[in-house]
Amino acid sequence: MAVVYTVELIYQAQRVGLNPFQLVLAGTVKQCVIFVCQAPTGALADMYSRRWTVVIGLLLTGLGFLIEGAIPTFAAVLIAQAFWGLGDSLRDGADAAWIADELGTEQVGTLYLRATQIGWFCTLPGIALGAGLGSVNLNLPLLVGAGGYLALGVLLAVLMPERRFIPTSWEKRTSWQQMQQTLGEGFRLIRLSPVLVSILGISAFSGIAEEGFGRLWQYHLLHTFTFPTLGTLAPIVWFGIMEIGIAFANIGGIEIAHRCITLTNQRSVAWGLCITEGVTLLGIGFFALTGQFALALASLWLITTASGPRNPLTQTWINQQTSSSVRATILSFNAQASALAAMGGGLLIGVIATALTTRPALVLAGLLLLPALVLYAYTIRRKLPSISTSTQEAKDPTVSL
Repeated sequence: MAVVYTVELIYQAQRVGLNPFQLVLAGTVKQCVIFVCQAPTGALADMYSRRWTVVIGLLLTGLGFLIEGAIPTFAAVLIAQAFWGLGDSLRDGADAAWIADELGTEQVGTLYLRATQIGWFCTLPGIALGAGLGSVNLNLPLLVGAGGYLALGVLLAVLMPERRFIPTSWEKRTSWQQMQQTLGEGFRLIRLSPVLVSILGISAFSGIAEEGFGRLWQYHLLHTFTFPTLGTLAPIVWFGIMEIGIAFANIGGIEIAHRCITLTNQRSVAWGLCITEGVTLLGIGFFALTGQFALALASLWLITTASGPRNPLTQTWINQQTSSSVRATILSFNAQASALAAMGGGLLIGVIATALTTRPALVLAGLLLLPALVLYAYTIRRKLPSISTSTQEAKDPTVSL
């Protein structure tokens, strides 16, 4: 992934020639596919197999990057984003639910943080490779990354175990009826859990901010600042340096979260997430308004330090509220809420960035995190239990909530 994302947006802006609205529109296509497919793919993972859902998702993502890198047109970018969205929908939730099943919910909080941290260490050679390949030809990182995804999908098809997941029996698999039942159980759990409702609302506002900032920050730097020279090295190398800084910032943020947050304590997890959103809001504001290249970089790394532990903490919090039978479905609902918000809000931010400049668009993206902070405050005031619920308790949300 690091090989691809180091240069993908630069490839879209410079080689394909996309403007800010088209950049955001490409992301919106991905989010639209995620919105449509998240709940069904989550239910499929709960019904059939988390392992095969992950494998197929990796293969589809690789196919998407292969199309984007091979055909430098706007249409190809949109098609690739659709494949990427479907691949993400299949993997998202299924991998976290698979881990929780294999190890138990009591251990996954620490594991999610450590795995994310190790993952960021593993991006470092990918970033270096992406920047090096990009300095030769901007489409090479996408082609190499596509090959990596396809190879990983084949490898996991052979090596990935699935020992504790209990799929729906063949006698009970009436396909759409069973899927509807699984989705219905997920909706019921959400209706009975104010905490899950708040989590979905938070994901919606965070999704808009993440989509707007994530699609525009490289474009903003390219069109707002003159990059300092790095001898005879190509300017693309600067983005490699930035991505390396982002990787270390994420690693540092996750380590701070691991040391400061009690992962079995719901209140502690909620406070940790609230602080990450607050710092992210401030960082986006500084990044958008500063006129100094060095301060923009510092703001970028502050944002990524704060956002590094967000996903594993959110997954941990959701796991504390759900039972195994609908865990992947609820995690998919959460991603679906984020995608739906990003579809509408991201396009608005793209329109503002194209009509005006990226500065006001980024400021708006940051301000949209304010409602998320309000929801965190509301949820924390509900007197969350100090210790996370067990799997048995989570089957009946009225026990703990």
